[in-house]
Amino acid sequence: MINFTKCKEIFLETLKENLNSREIENIFFELLFFKMNWERVDYLLNKNQKLNPNEVSFFENSLNKLVENIPIQYITGQTFFCDLLIQVNSKVLIPRPETEELVHLILKSYKEDHPKEVLDVGTGSGCIIIALKKSLYNSNCSALDISKDAISTAKRNAKLNNVDIDFITKDIVNYKNEEKSWDLIVSNPPYIPISNKKYMHANVLENEPSQALFVENEDPLKYYKVISNFGYHHLKKNGKIYFEIHEDFADDVVNLLSINKHFKCTVHKDFQEKNRFIVATKNE
Repeated sequence: MINFTKCKEIFLETLKENLNSREIENIFFELLFFKMNWERVDYLLNKNQKLNPNEVSFFENSLNKLVENIPIQYITGQTFFCDLLIQVNSKVLIPRPETEELVHLILKSYKEDHPKEVLDVGTGSGCIIIALKKSLYNSNCSALDISKDAISTAKRNAKLNNVDIDFITKDIVNYKNEEKSWDLIVSNPPYIPISNKKYMHANVLENEPSQALFVENEDPLKYYKVISNFGYHHLKKNGKIYFEIHEDFADDVVNLLSINKHFKCTVHKDFQEKNRFIVATKNE
């Protein structure tokens, strides 16, 4: 039987062609925490311990999946988002650090008065609306997605994190609700043109749902048009839309919102200094 030091060496050797040593170590320790509940210090204290057959099987299976470009989050079935445990699977996107920034941007704006009605469009795993509800506890939160599988995952995550959210299985393109208006709409919609696929990692292309990532090259602003139009009709006066955007289309989205939809817009950068978020305030 091998010990944990040897197990780590096998990971480093097997994955070195596609990942650097730091990335491989991070993956190994994430698996170690998932399986053994060990932090790095626990590994250092127990690195010469032999793996039992169940542990050997887990690490072998995980390594085989990593070789096949399956993301670590889909192997463990979970990730952390804004310090919350979020379950993920191949039916929903893996939450990104940039999207955590979007949540923090919203929460900074609502430190005092919580918006009464909040809607998350294209909720996926539910990570955004769940993180918002945890802090905006006085808000009524709703989340919409076209995918039944995504809504099912989001419902499990809401239960896991003990928050009450109204989930709606609808396509925003056709969704109408004449009886309700919102103070805040947030969305991280599909915004990557199909032509950008050639620049993306295989583990994303082969595993994450393309419906949640890509838009047609001919209409990259499709969902911004739909959601801003929905917001124009369903936001209260001075209500806000918070968008995550493609860095190349910031000016286009601002023009769309400012000229056609009567919104006042500000653009915000992410931690990589890329134009990543737009805050649009309804003028009337």
